Amino acid sequence: MKFGTFLILCFTTVALADDFKLVSGKEYKNVTVSRVEPDGVVLRTKSGISKVYFVELPREVQERFHYNAAIASVYSAQEAVKRATTAVAGRGEAVAVISHGAQVDIHQHLALGNVTVVDFYADWCGPCRQLSPNLEQMARSDPEIALRKIDIVNWRTAVVQQFNIHSIPQVNVYDRSGRLVGTVVGVDFDKVKSYVAQAKSSG
Repeated sequence: MKFGTFLILCFTTVALADDFKLVSGKEYKNVTVSRVEPDGVVLRTKSGISKVYFVELPREVQERFHYNAAIASVYSAQEAVKRATTAVAGRGEAVAVISHGAQVDIHQHLALGNVTVVDFYADWCGPCRQLSPNLEQMARSDPEIALRKIDIVNWRTAVVQQFNIHSIPQVNVYDRSGRLVGTVVGVDFDKVKSYVAQAKSSG
């Protein structure tokens, strides 16, 4: 009976329009929650549908939707595996966002046999917005390169602690065998290209 009551509460929540303010300050006004997933809520807005991850939301909102970090982490990992198994063999998608603040097993996302570039970024980071188009163009124009993007969301997320990120953008370059060749902090696209060339010739 408790489960039935929980479902009724969920559907009641889904039916009501609401406002959401992210910890970054971004606001979603008069939106409807169309779906609640373990790692976030899917919002229906006037302009379309957006997913907001619980790590982006204040603690009281997390509690309201019964957010559990451990369950969310498992769910995110399962979703990542699904995406990986449905991707084309080799590098899969040329460019893919693989985490929004949650811990991630980077080895599941390396395009073995090709060079993998991992970009740690955030939407609010100006230098990241400056570097990203160059990285994406490089990956889309070179079939030997796969770009995997990790949105840190904010400085308190699990993925920041996991990779000990102190400054963004940070770019890690892995060779064809999955070995880390080099790390570039800041907007230095030439250094990234240099590590990519090194990664192509090794591994």
